[in-house]
Amino acid sequence: MSTPHLGALFLTSVLALVACGTSGVALDGQGAEANALPEDSSTAVADSTESDPTALATVPFADRLPSPGIGLGVLELDGYTVPILQRVVGGWVVLSPCGNEVEVVNGVERSAAHVVLDPEPATAPIARVIERRLAESDVITVLSRWTNISIDASTRARLAETSGAHVFVSLRLVAGDASLAGPAGVEVVHQADDEESRRLGGLIYAGLTGAMDSLGSSWPALEEPGVRPLLNQRGTDYFVVLRESGDAAAVVVDIPGLVAPDTVVLLSTADGQAAIAGAVATAIEQFLGSEASGSGYIDPVELVRSAPAGGAGGECTDPLLAPPGDK
Repeated sequence: MSTPHLGALFLTSVLALVACGTSGVALDGQGAEANALPEDSSTAVADSTESDPTALATVPFADRLPSPGIGLGVLELDGYTVPILQRVVGGWVVLSPCGNEVEVVNGVERSAAHVVLDPEPATAPIARVIERRLAESDVITVLSRWTNISIDASTRARLAETSGAHVFVSLRLVAGDASLAGPAGVEVVHQADDEESRRLGGLIYAGLTGAMDSLGSSWPALEEPGVRPLLNQRGTDYFVVLRESGDAAAVVVDIPGLVAPDTVVLLSTADGQAAIAGAVATAIEQFLGSEASGSGYIDPVELVRSAPAGGAGGECTDPLLAPPGDK
């Protein structure tokens, strides 16, 4: 898995210009609009198509879309979302960006979601387009962040549990090797020994590589393009967001092109963002509404990577959020 480059700060500002005008989330502390959840008819659909799998294609997507699971919900704050741990008089106890339990009184509560998108600041504008695209199919999406803020991986992963999401996609933009540029290659890491996570990864890989090739650019090469697991020295998933995302099928997706001038410009255009976002959204819809499988599965050269025992390290400064009971 390639390492994100510091050039993300530059690309974030470019992408943000293109993202201007996208619909934001009200953060006025007035409370959230109710999320109308469709009646879960997935059991009936399964019964009706069990004897004839081809009949599934004729069933409307809304009838194939499973309802979100049950959780405590999430709270949208100023540019990011946190998991709700408890409701208290006049507010909520949440898990903060630094992983602390804190009490807040303002925010927009959302009760449930089908999908959690976990972008970096550089990929947040693309995630917003994915969110709008999925909304057209009544798929409810939560974004972990949409501004330049650092959030602990455990906090981001916990969003899947408290929102009842079926899907968790961490979307990263990485450098790649521009000297070996060529056809599109995407790295997707899935949860080890989880067939649904593997299937989701294959669908995203197939859609993304096709979309990127259609854009007609030369993409920097990644170390191991394809769909694969990645373990730490303890034999569990290397990425925290894959280990701690509850029952959701979770993947980490790396897209190349962070420092290559041509792809930086391409990914900052509306057409480029729409192509990438459309591919990811379609893959998520396929995952939620069918048994389709993808492609790109490989036997990795690097299966195990040493991870620090104490996490990423470094200081973390929470926004101005008070601990529970601190008035």
